[in-house]
Amino acid sequence: MLRRQGPLAIATVLLLFIILHLGFPPDAHAPRTTGTTMLGGIAFLLMTSSVILSTRLEIFEDLFGGLDRMYQVHRVAGTFAAIFALVHLFGVPKELPVGVDPVANTLVPSVPLGILGLILLVVGLFIALNRKIRYSRWRPTHKVMALVYVLIIGHFMTAPGIFFERFSASGVLLILAAIIGVVCLVYSIFGMNRRTAVRFTVEAVNALERATEVVLKPVADMIDFKPGQFAFVEVQGKGWSEPHPFTISSAPGEDRLRFTMKVLGDWTRKVREELQPGRDVMVRGPYGRFDAAKTTGKKQIWLAGGIGLTPFASKLRAMQPGDDRQIHLVYAAREKQDAIFLDELKARAAELGNITLIPLFSEEGNFARTDKMRENLPDPLDTYEYFMCGPKPMIEGLMKGLKEEGVSRKNIHTEAFALR
Repeated sequence: MLRRQGPLAIATVLLLFIILHLGFPPDAHAPRTTGTTMLGGIAFLLMTSSVILSTRLEIFEDLFGGLDRMYQVHRVAGTFAAIFALVHLFGVPKELPVGVDPVANTLVPSVPLGILGLILLVVGLFIALNRKIRYSRWRPTHKVMALVYVLIIGHFMTAPGIFFERFSASGVLLILAAIIGVVCLVYSIFGMNRRTAVRFTVEAVNALERATEVVLKPVADMIDFKPGQFAFVEVQGKGWSEPHPFTISSAPGEDRLRFTMKVLGDWTRKVREELQPGRDVMVRGPYGRFDAAKTTGKKQIWLAGGIGLTPFASKLRAMQPGDDRQIHLVYAAREKQDAIFLDELKARAAELGNITLIPLFSEEGNFARTDKMRENLPDPLDTYEYFMCGPKPMIEGLMKGLKEEGVSRKNIHTEAFALR
């Protein structure tokens, strides 16, 4: 669930800027100039928020509820930044006020920098939100956003004083934001991957039904993670350059790191067909706050759809006998052959004693819907706390159904990581 602290922090900074900008405008500002430059400032602060979130720092995960939620806010902030920037461009006066020295207040190079930055922002945002573009092509083009950010800084720093008064209260706030943003940008591009990377080697590649399990052996230290977290996996060598996020399916404390990947595209197919033991792999993480152990609810529903089982597999492998929670694991798959680790799940449920496994196979007419859950659960649906991971249409349908059953939104937790 998205925590309010993060979005409230962004909203607070925007509100502070608006108050300072409207409360202490330059003397020569007309209302139109004040309003349109305010929109430009809001767009830049939203861009800065996106840049800051791209650092993946743990403190922001705590504020937003995990990296998956940070990336959701990252995308929303980028979208609204483009909208505000477009309104700013078309609304800002194109001519200097009467009586203003045109030489002392030249618009060059502010105008071309701003127009170029906005064009690249809109194009980059279109590419970022277009899921039809392959990840291998999307990732390098998304880095153009770093250039956009630098161009926008150049745009307002070279703007004539009649539009941007650098030492006004709101101007100082924008400059401080630019300094923080540039530091975060440099860290994201040059420092983050180096700081967080942990080296592993491939020990085994196990082909499952419609999925692949990759077993990694640490070269030195094992990463410290909690059940339900994910990490970025980057296979070293030509043709393997891009990192991909996957949920860790092994349990903390094991001497090997396991990832279970559904075969969805070129990269995961290549893992299944070409990845060999001995290959070096860099793992960066862990990330995420999909933690069922931190809540106070003792009656929990873990609902997994397909490969969405992986965070729950990690949780079950880590769980010890004597856990006082009563957990119903609802596992939805197309058919029994598609249900990975089904025998292991049955054995763990029997061993732990507090787990009730409920397989639902759509080929048999059993779908992950609230009516089926109502049939299989002993108590009313609004008495449970829910943890769900699976295909987006399934999760959205269940969210709607649970709401109709009177389940509070605060009792529904989803793992929603997506880079795009």
